[in-house]
Amino acid sequence: MPTYRWSDAYFQALSYSDATKTLARYWHDLPRREGCIAPHRSDFKLTEIGAYLDEVFISKFNGPEELIILVSGSKLLKILGDDITGKNIFKLVPEENYQQQIDYYKQLREQPCAGALTRWGASLKERPFVYRTMQLPLLGDTDEVEFFVGTGVIKTTHTTGDQLARDHRVYVEQHAQIFVDIGAGVPATE
Repeated sequence: MPTYRWSDAYFQALSYSDATKTLARYWHDLPRREGCIAPHRSDFKLTEIGAYLDEVFISKFNGPEELIILVSGSKLLKILGDDITGKNIFKLVPEENYQQQIDYYKQLREQPCAGALTRWGASLKERPFVYRTMQLPLLGDTDEVEFFVGTGVIKTTHTTGDQLARDHRVYVEQHAQIFVDIGAGVPATE
């Protein structure tokens, strides 16, 4: 699995949206408390990226199997076909992809780093998509990664035929998973 050092060039090379690049720069420039690799959620202000709020999401880690969406931009709603604010992201994926999602976010928390996922699947309304997201860690009051802020961009829509979910969940298969070093290294990959 590829890993990368933090830089604007990385996100540029992945063809992320202007919203993603703006968010990444803002996050990168936020103050860090002494000894902390990432900024705190309390220092992150949504108003600072106001022009791009429709592409931003914020999630909060509540336990090993609970990652709640606190903020979900309108572009995410359009992609998924339903508002996922307040929902546990792990419960939105099919059982066969459940552990993979949990493991990914666990890795982002345990060795603080940024992450990028490319997913393909079907939305809550069974619309096919290829979606690339970026997750940036934010610390909570205990100086542990408790939040993620990020953006996403649709790369393409396509026909997935028999792959479409029929049970009104988001069918998601991770196509690519990348860790981005923000100064603390990245998780070991097999």
